[in-house]
Amino acid sequence: MRDPEAWEDHYRLHESKDYKGLVAYCEVDFRVDPDNLYAADRLAQAYVLNGQYHEAISFSGAMHRQFPTISMFHRHILDALFALGKSENDFQWLVTPTIVRLTPDVREACYGYLRGKRRPHSPFNLLHNLWSGDYVAFKDSELLEYLRGDPRFVILQHSAHHAEIKVAPKKKSRTKR
Repeated sequence: MRDPEAWEDHYRLHESKDYKGLVAYCEVDFRVDPDNLYAADRLAQAYVLNGQYHEAISFSGAMHRQFPTISMFHRHILDALFALGKSENDFQWLVTPTIVRLTPDVREACYGYLRGKRRPHSPFNLLHNLWSGDYVAFKDSELLEYLRGDPRFVILQHSAHHAEIKVAPKKKSRTKR
């Protein structure tokens, strides 16, 4: 078992984009504690970040066979497959993950979720609240632009990197008597 403060080393390697070092660190971390699923998750992610897609698929695939319902391994397999120009059909799943693509269903789900809310939500919050266990095949920024084209939504742009979304207020009809 590593020092409880070892997360700082992982964080430093990740933030400095030293992905080769991150892979080496995570491999040791996993060898020290092979039953730690978080260590396995970090190693699979490090493989993807370092462009070691085949290693990510092999390692995450082995973890998927042991823990077929744990979605974090699905995510790493899919990230690696997509980076290689492949699809989800290029892997033999024991439990097929749900992949959310930017379709009208996404827009309707966002509308349905936000319709009952008073305060606006960030794209990240929408993704997390609506599809937390699924593989989302688009970025927050892509969702934001997709919803921007629908007049039912109001985009509150606080800065270049911070926006929130809410449902546009319904226009009240004015009838004369």
